[in-house]
Amino acid sequence: MKQASENRFRPGEVGQSVTVKIPDVDRARSDFRNIIGVILSINNNMYEIGTKEGRLSTLYSRNQFVIYKERFLKVDDVPQTKISLRETARTFSNLGGQGYDRCTCVQKYKTRKCKCKAAERLCTSKCHGSSACDNK
Repeated sequence: MKQASENRFRPGEVGQSVTVKIPDVDRARSDFRNIIGVILSINNNMYEIGTKEGRLSTLYSRNQFVIYKERFLKVDDVPQTKISLRETARTFSNLGGQGYDRCTCVQKYKTRKCKCKAAERLCTSKCHGSSACDNK
């Protein structure tokens, strides 16, 4: 089994571009499923990966990422700051992080009782469908 794993997952080299899968709990449904990074260092078959936002705080084994032939990112482009995978996913997010925020108003709230109004956002169809709302 170990030999089969080593054949399937060839070792990476410093400077190769990789993609790391973002777990479903760390991203919104409309966000990217992967983050592009670069291998920064290798220590005991554990890889340190960096992105445009910083160095990922955890080390990854070879089966946790995919190596690409093309070079999308250089080692010099990675800042020295440590950042978690969830925080990196949040910076690349379309909506600012995991999950959708929506209110469940049943009345035409114009006050800050409405979760969307309190956050100074307009309600969307995700909030209460086709029912009437004064905050659309």
